[in-house]
Amino acid sequence: MSFVGHTRDLAAARRELETGRLLVVSGAPDSDRSAFLDAVAREVADEVGLPVYRFRVADAGERSGEARRAPGEAADTVVEACRGVLAVRPCVVVVDGVPAGTADGSLLAELIGAFAGSESFLLVGSTDAREDAALSSDRCADGWALLARAAVHCDRGDPRAAGPLLRRAVEAHQVAGDRRGEAWAVFLYGRMCRLRGRAEDARRLLHAARETFRAVGETSGEAWAAGELARLATRSGSPDPDALAEARRLHERAGDRRGAAWAHLWWTVARADEPGFPWQEEFASVQGRFHEVSDRLGTAWTLHHHALTLARADGTDGTDGTDERRREADRLFEGALALFEAADCPHGRAWTMLEYALRSPAHRFLNGEWAAEIRHVFHGIGDEAGEAWVDLAEAGPSPGGEPPYELACRYPTALLDTLGWTEAGEPLIPRAARDTQPEPRHGFPRPGDRDRPDDSRAHVRLTLLDDVPVPDVPARIALEVVPGPGHPWSTAPLPPLTARASSLGHAEIDPAHGVPADGAEFRFTPHRPGSHRLRFTVEDPATGTVLQQVEAEIDVVPSDPGPHRPTAPAPSTSARRA
Repeated sequence: MSFVGHTRDLAAARRELETGRLLVVSGAPDSDRSAFLDAVAREVADEVGLPVYRFRVADAGERSGEARRAPGEAADTVVEACRGVLAVRPCVVVVDGVPAGTADGSLLAELIGAFAGSESFLLVGSTDAREDAALSSDRCADGWALLARAAVHCDRGDPRAAGPLLRRAVEAHQVAGDRRGEAWAVFLYGRMCRLRGRAEDARRLLHAARETFRAVGETSGEAWAAGELARLATRSGSPDPDALAEARRLHERAGDRRGAAWAHLWWTVARADEPGFPWQEEFASVQGRFHEVSDRLGTAWTLHHHALTLARADGTDGTDGTDERRREADRLFEGALALFEAADCPHGRAWTMLEYALRSPAHRFLNGEWAAEIRHVFHGIGDEAGEAWVDLAEAGPSPGGEPPYELACRYPTALLDTLGWTEAGEPLIPRAARDTQPEPRHGFPRPGDRDRPDDSRAHVRLTLLDDVPVPDVPARIALEVVPGPGHPWSTAPLPPLTARASSLGHAEIDPAHGVPADGAEFRFTPHRPGSHRLRFTVEDPATGTVLQQVEAEIDVVPSDPGPHRPTAPAPSTSARRA
């Protein structure tokens, strides 16, 4: 994020830096930009107790007794100096005068690469007046900057914004031939898929990233990938503490104290509900680890899970009486909430607000709009699953004990089977529910679908009109809406529906919209061989309602393929039906 050097942006800049450990300031006059950078650095350094180091690119080649260096040499000097500072201990580093929009624009990417995995904070002042020049470019040198921005979005619990950045980052590092950068991009892509609840995609990407990390000797990256793979197991309600412990050992072997703290946290969370587990001591130890590396977000999640465990404790593990436990849990929830707000993490904030309200009736009743407020925070990051948990908390258990549709279509049955209820009728939401923001599963039956005769539905039919698609050659795809004999459209003209087409891979599809009633036809142009996924969304433009969404996979063969049998599109219907 870029900020113009005005004091009204100081708090937002500080939050950005504390969340992502990177702040890029551009578009301001030199004096204003430098003063602004100093103010942010001073505030952050005072809060976390770290020293501040300042560099100017223009000054790097003008040291006493030296001839003026070329800009490229000055940039190399700054990067090497920063690496030297980083080797000492965590600190706050300010690098001003970075020419992001010139031939030396790669300096920003080099700085971010030098700081990758570091415990320090990096503030960069760019002399380029273009907003976010280093981050909006498609040049391969910007891959590290794109990764930093995507990581911040994932940390905030808003993976939607990370996807486009990561796609560009993967391509940028591939073009540059940077296997290490590509591995980090693929790793973050896998992490994003885990957040979205796409377990198989996440597993495939994280395995690929881990293998590349091993090949290039990036032990820290291998440890992060191992930890994310272990966290995938929690989605089924069965965490894997041993795998998390191994990830922690890998982090410690690599000297990555921050990574070790996170792996320690998730190992503690995985075992917190085991009888006799010393969770009080472990949460305190994890909190100390995060304090040492000045990780506010990690501290916030530690306080959140510590409070949750304390609020659910029954006293058999040696904890104090009910009232005292509740007061201590309230204190921890309040501390977590304050840190999530300071770190600008709406995902953690919403979950903490929800659990605090459920465990502290007095807090909830003071705010009659508590559910609407929490739902609003979830909605702000597109977390429909989070909103569904709020709905459940408001509605209470169903008479038949079945989970509501909005949860059943998103989470595995094994996880929902661990959902419990207190005697007061409050839900004991599985811890793993907050690890993902899953989308509805395609084809999951809606309530009443089993009793609805099949001939009363309308279906989408896709037909590949050209045999054997090959790269860079358009292939035609026809889309029809076919109503069953019991559907009202079977005896009346088809309404003017709109079919929206999009490619989910390295291909183009046009036009972007078609009208099925007029015979919608699309041209699909792949740019590489392999399996390509396409998505078609049928909408009623009069009401803006999505009637049906289908996805199709099409095999594309090389230009000189030899014998091959083409795979026709196999639509996978969504939960919404016409």
